[in-house]
Order: sequence, then C-alpha cells, then structure tokens
Amino acid sequence: MPANVNVGPSDADRYGWPGPTDGALAAEATRIARQIARARPPVVALLPVYNRKPLDDRLAPLMLSLASALLGFADGDVALIDTWQTWPWGEAVEWGQTAAHRSRWLRPRILEIAPVPCGDSSAAAVALQNALAARPKGLMTTLVNLGGYAAPRAVPSALRLADATVLVVAVRRTRKRAVANAAAHVPEGRLLGAILIG
Repeated sequence: MPANVNVGPSDADRYGWPGPTDGALAAEATRIARQIARARPPVVALLPVYNRKPLDDRLAPLMLSLASALLGFADGDVALIDTWQTWPWGEAVEWGQTAAHRSRWLRPRILEIAPVPCGDSSAAAVALQNALAARPKGLMTTLVNLGGYAAPRAVPSALRLADATVLVVAVRRTRKRAVANAAAHVPEGRLLGAILIG
C-alpha cells in the first residue's frame, strides 16, 4: 500500500499564470533567457528567495515561460523539474532509496521531468541528483525549482547540483537582506541574475 500518493493539480492549474497579466512575466523570462543562452549551463537552479508566502510550489508558470523564451535563443530542447512537493503519482520514496523519473513533453521541445514522490527534502535531493544524471542527451538546459529543499532563509545543499543559479524574488514581499544572503551563497561566477515577480 503506498505510504504517500500525490495526484497533483491539472496542467492548467499548475502552469497557468495567476497574475493579472503575463506580459511582465514574459519580459522577465526573456531577459534571463538571454543570460542563460549566453552561458549555456546544463543545469540552472531557480532559487526562490524567502518571503512571507513561499514561492516554492508556484514557479511552474515562470519555468514554462522561461523555457519558451530559451527556445528563441538557441537550438535544442529544454527540460523542467519543478519542486519536489509537486512530483506526482506513486508511492513516496524515503531517505536512502533511489528513484527513477518520469518524463513527458509539455510542448514541442519542452520536456517535464518528475522524479517519483519523496517523503522529505533529503530523499528528494537524492532523487533529483539521480534524475539529473539520467536526463536525456541533447538538452540545451534543464531548469530546476529548488524551492522547498531547505528551511526558510537557508540555502539548499541541492544548489551544488546546478551549473548556474537564477534568484526568484517576490519584489513587494522580500527584504533586500534576504536577496543579498541568497546571492552570497551562490558559487562565484554562477549567478545569472534575478527574476522579479509581483
């Protein structure tokens, strides 16, 4: 009997932008997509900066917009791996177990990768590492939502799995000190900038 099954929301609910307009989102995504296309990192972490209402499980629309923008700058496919709390369908994996992943095409050239559900963030970090190691060849880049892998205001150890990092900042609810702290934990030369969302 499965210990923990996550059915997950519909694609419309997960990938639909809840804001009043997606024009600002597209502009932010295009700006960062240029940076990613220039640097060509295989794995890009999207690191939500702590604020009063966590962004961890609400970055799917941003990731899809960023992936779409990337397709305009370079050849190749883009993969998305959302935060571990969104990995749906199946029995939860506990610490010490290894897990395979599932993938599906969301749109032409945009692949969604979802490791099997995990019981906690430590198990999820292992599952993420396995999924990244086994991802398909020929991807331009893989975007990974690292929200929910660490306590508020802490930087997740899973950040080491990324070749580059983009901070995601809710501008009206995040203090400058929190942004500076997150940026200070990104290895030198691997911070590609920040995406500011309302």
